[in-house]
Amino acid sequence: MDGISDFKPEEEVVETISELIAGEALFDSRGFTIIKITKNGIEKKTKLPIKSTGVAEFQEKLSGKAPKPPRTFERIKKDSKEGKAMGLKHDQMMTVFDDTDDDYIDALEKHTQDFLWQIAVFALDIKWTKSDGTEAKTFEEKREILKSNNITGHHIDKIYNDVILLTQFEEDRQDFLSRNS
Repeated sequence: MDGISDFKPEEEVVETISELIAGEALFDSRGFTIIKITKNGIEKKTKLPIKSTGVAEFQEKLSGKAPKPPRTFERIKKDSKEGKAMGLKHDQMMTVFDDTDDDYIDALEKHTQDFLWQIAVFALDIKWTKSDGTEAKTFEEKREILKSNNITGHHIDKIYNDVILLTQFEEDRQDFLSRNS
């Protein structure tokens, strides 16, 4: 044998759960995100521990705070493009949302950025220490620590995506998970 053709990947073990016991944290998912850092032309990878436990609930809470587009009350004519698309039999007064409003677009963009930052800060499973040696407790303090360490938007996106992948089945992207998570 040549050593390659007789290689068999480990068979995946799928556990069957027939009972859930309160407080056992069965769905507690932890792993790592790997981010690239380049200093003086030298690239290195840094591994940061992450957790997904509680992220879905946190996302739900934050999503409820998303800005809403302005609305107007307009007459939609049955022969208009919109009226035909809705199958109107006669003209109707309707509430119309304006998702092209500049103030709304700006507010939505800010909300999206804050959303990504908050999820990344929430999911990083690390100790947060301010420059004076005290523990950082608020989101703002933790974000400032990240900013003072020159984190980039790309890093935040990577952390966010890896947190989402922590509990998804995606064979080609699970290399960031630890073996014992």
